[in-house]
Amino acid sequence: MKITGLRIDRHSIPYTPKYKSEARSAKPLDVYPEYDSGERSPRMRAASDYKDGILSEYFLVISTDEGVEGIHGPVDYRGQLLIALEGLAPLLIGRDPLENRLLWDVMSRFDRHARSGLILMALSAVDIALWDLKGKILGQPVYKLLGGGREKLRPYVSMLSFSVEPDRAREYAAMVRNMGVRAQKWFFRYGPAQGEEGMRKNMALAEALREELGDGYELMFDCWMGWDVVYAKEMLRRLEPIHPVWVEEALRPHMVDGYHKLHAETRVPLAAGEHLYTRMEVNGYLRDGIFDVMQSDPEWCGGITEALRIADLCETYGVRCIQHGHGLLPAMQVAAAMPPDVVPYVEYLLNFIDHKTAFFAHDTQISPDGFLKMNETPGIGEDLCQEKIVETQTFTRFELG
Repeated sequence: MKITGLRIDRHSIPYTPKYKSEARSAKPLDVYPEYDSGERSPRMRAASDYKDGILSEYFLVISTDEGVEGIHGPVDYRGQLLIALEGLAPLLIGRDPLENRLLWDVMSRFDRHARSGLILMALSAVDIALWDLKGKILGQPVYKLLGGGREKLRPYVSMLSFSVEPDRAREYAAMVRNMGVRAQKWFFRYGPAQGEEGMRKNMALAEALREELGDGYELMFDCWMGWDVVYAKEMLRRLEPIHPVWVEEALRPHMVDGYHKLHAETRVPLAAGEHLYTRMEVNGYLRDGIFDVMQSDPEWCGGITEALRIADLCETYGVRCIQHGHGLLPAMQVAAAMPPDVVPYVEYLLNFIDHKTAFFAHDTQISPDGFLKMNETPGIGEDLCQEKIVETQTFTRFELG
């Protein structure tokens, strides 16, 4: 069997959102007043479109000479991503799709900038689609090909875009707890630009959630790189009585010295990793002992191939590896292949998972016992529900010859 082409399809389905976006997290640009406005972050990508009850998303497809196809999506559809795919496609076409680890190495060498950023995101998408293709060729779910056997996984639910007003947040927190979920992550809206007033509002949210959920409930917080060292030190000091399981991305990922200072001065566990690329970059942070939780994302760090290597590396260092939830099903495959003490959860972005998985034939909802069940169909489980699709357009195609 040989790879004969890559293409990007845009599928459209009828769709009604389950939840509204009511708030956004702090963000690095908030230090500039002209960018610190509005309660929703503007989306700088054209990866999805929702209009008049129709949702459209883009999917990467790898085709073969025997008709079997590997798929991954939704994927970010940007000009830079297309340029990367244009460079990657000639390296793949005509090759054996079962050699996916070898192909990962080939792709990682094709450009001097391939170690990070949008090029690695393109490589990640191709790698995930290759694993889906391999699973379909061999008739196995990917986590089984990786040697895993966990049939269900614990989610922690991320509450990005839900209200950060304390009373409203209490209602949502109770709703998620009543779903059987035993861990939640909330997003701080305020950073240095809002000063002491913003800090008090952040703490009002944290205190309300802790009171609502109780002392034994697992509660995490995310800052989305929106703080600086001085602000983070004070916020972490105030958060210590809340006993968060972790505080995530207090600083931007390149601020290594700043993270060292925070680690030295707080008892609050620190987490990050979704914006670190490949095991080489992650290794420096693990070696320095900065983070208690590493959160690599298979859609960004180098695909399933690299995410599994990072998880193995975390196990070596005794650090938990909890996949970032940009793509739920690839993250689940990695988690199910690792021991539960190394990967205890997967992230479930409540307000974003639904529209990303609405195209799929298989259920991705949290079960009444609070777990996510693994799908036993071959591949990743991102099989499209053809009955839902009302339109398909092929936007880009790279083919043999």
